[in-house]
Amino acid sequence: MSDKATARIGWIDEFKGFVLLLVCLYHVEQSFPQAQMGMLHLSALRMSAFFFISGMLFSTRRFGNFKAYFIHKTHVLLVPYILLSLLFLALDPVLYNFDLFPKAPRMTVMNIRPEIATVWNYIYWNLAKIFVAGKSSIGSGPLWFVFTLYSVSLLFYGVQKIVPRRFIFFVSLASLAGGWLLYVNHIRLPLGIERDLTVLFFFANGWLCKGMLKENTKKILALVAATIVSFAAYAYLEVPDPDFSIMNNDLGKDFRIFVASSFFGIAGLIGTFVLADKLPNIIPVRIAKGILRNISRNALVILAVHWYTLLVMRLLFREAFNKPGVAYLAIPVVATVVIAAIPLFRCKLYRLLGKEKIGVRESLSIKD
Repeated sequence: MSDKATARIGWIDEFKGFVLLLVCLYHVEQSFPQAQMGMLHLSALRMSAFFFISGMLFSTRRFGNFKAYFIHKTHVLLVPYILLSLLFLALDPVLYNFDLFPKAPRMTVMNIRPEIATVWNYIYWNLAKIFVAGKSSIGSGPLWFVFTLYSVSLLFYGVQKIVPRRFIFFVSLASLAGGWLLYVNHIRLPLGIERDLTVLFFFANGWLCKGMLKENTKKILALVAATIVSFAAYAYLEVPDPDFSIMNNDLGKDFRIFVASSFFGIAGLIGTFVLADKLPNIIPVRIAKGILRNISRNALVILAVHWYTLLVMRLLFREAFNKPGVAYLAIPVVATVVIAAIPLFRCKLYRLLGKEKIGVRESLSIKD
């Protein structure tokens, strides 16, 4: 693709921030079921939308060869995944009070549900999750998709170099079919290869759609109609499934419903954010967009810290919080901890993130 075609699109960071916000809210609902926000109904589009939009951002123009691209992605994705996974494993309350283990999330490593009787068992299987399954430690669970983004980015680098552009869609279909076959046969592979196959479909099609989106977002009425139709189709097709999980490559019971609901959900979200990009730049709009952009910029911190905060609350205060009305207080508690953690990581622990050191004001800024 040309540099013009790969130029950054203004609303993408806001889109990513919104999807990450949905992830955080889903985890609140998952940890405290009394906080019902309908997040289960968005399962078919959250992660597929994230990888689709990541594919739109894929570009190799700054890198002369695969080695340079590999080194860069290792620095900004793989190393932070490992270091943050180990950090939050070291901070896991279960290590210091094993009596809390029955309250901790269950772990599965490549179809193995381990018998854990001691702290050392717990540490061993957490390390297996990080380095064998590519699913991070219990203390930093959502970082699995940082590792998956790393894997799929490297995989797609090879695909787009070897395969002519006109055939990439068919390669993505074959990859999705492979992921589905592994799912229906309950096959789990090292490093999450089965979910890489599923995710590559969305990543590759995000890349393919980038130029098309830039050329077809000027007809406002048509875009509004397409967005409404997409969300209506998603609402009609979507079937909530508590076991659905891209992380575990658990894709639901019907292949057509999975693909169609993901497609319409992504289309509806994209239409919404393209339209939002055209709103007058008044203060409330600027604030909302700025918050979403900040979430996107600080994704690594937010993903790890919000989950760890919920884990501690789940282990120590679940009975107190998981009550009607009270459960929603988990949202401001998590938000407060995350906001406090952002400058800590961006100013002091920035090396864990593979980022440059920045000041407190800049780390929390919601300006462009």
